[in-house]
Amino acid sequence: MALLPSLCFRYFLVGHSCYSFRPTPPVISALLSVSHRNAPNAPSPLSTLSPKTLVKLQAITKAPKETTLLLNKDERFVGPGGAEPLESTSATIAAIVTSLGGPPAAVGIVRLSGPSAVPIVGRVFRPVRTKKRKDLVRGSSDWRPTSHVVEYGVVSDPHGNVVDEVLAVPMLAPRSYTREDVVELQCHGSQVCLNRVLRACLEAGARLAEPGEFTLRAFLNGRLDLSQAEDVGKLISAKSVAAADAALAGIQGGFSSMVKSLRVQCIEMLTEIEARIDFDDEMPPLDLNLIMGNIQAMSRVVENALETANYDKLLQSGLQIAIVGRPNVGKSSLLNAWSKCFISQYLHL
Repeated sequence: MALLPSLCFRYFLVGHSCYSFRPTPPVISALLSVSHRNAPNAPSPLSTLSPKTLVKLQAITKAPKETTLLLNKDERFVGPGGAEPLESTSATIAAIVTSLGGPPAAVGIVRLSGPSAVPIVGRVFRPVRTKKRKDLVRGSSDWRPTSHVVEYGVVSDPHGNVVDEVLAVPMLAPRSYTREDVVELQCHGSQVCLNRVLRACLEAGARLAEPGEFTLRAFLNGRLDLSQAEDVGKLISAKSVAAADAALAGIQGGFSSMVKSLRVQCIEMLTEIEARIDFDDEMPPLDLNLIMGNIQAMSRVVENALETANYDKLLQSGLQIAIVGRPNVGKSSLLNAWSKCFISQYLHL
């Protein structure tokens, strides 16, 4: 078994007629890991290679990366050719991110996200400082905030009229929800104040965000995967403590970590099986019981995930229960008892 990597490299690197393809660096690393796992006390396979072969091996490992199953970076946020970002994500968006339509609240938030979030806020936001800074003219677009440091000031419209007193919370990339420059303006919670601050930001160069576009950018920038992005919506619309806990566990990566673990196991198994296609004579006998055991274990994990998905649907949609019975048999008493249990549960939160 210790000779397997040496034979593999010699066939691959000298361009043998039966093995005319060249392996990518991930395949070489996978073969080395399989060899070391099966024979941990064996000498390093690289020690059996000639200096000329080692030079060729270094050329392959330093070659431009090819498209494989394993991605070293998130490739969802790239345009054609993999160089420039998507055009739709190059604009700076703004929106009111607190709930509207109900009674006015004490505080409401206007959020901006994008490459020009700081300059746009600098055009409308005037910080109130106890000491004047020489490098900053008040009301100019040269606002240089410190990430995650709150500043107090006022927001003005294009005519210079103050529309509200706000707290500006800058969160510079990549330490933000969208992995872009994000600025949140904490305004007074009335709809009039929020709309005036939002209008000032839009007139300064921002674009009104589409529904869910902040979470969409977080997904495109690799801040969240698809499962976590869906759980954000579930957490916002949760109607029970159990539903909120389930969604929060998903946001923290519970389901994603399970999928990544299954993916790694499948790739390792596929690597060993593919290595046996050409080098079965040099490898120890295949342990079918071990392979079948691994497959059955992964199958059970998938079945448990499917059952959990059905349970999650019940948590999100809830259950409709009808209390049916003859008059004066205790239906109202039963409903009152359930209501007291639910109320006491929420009061203890």
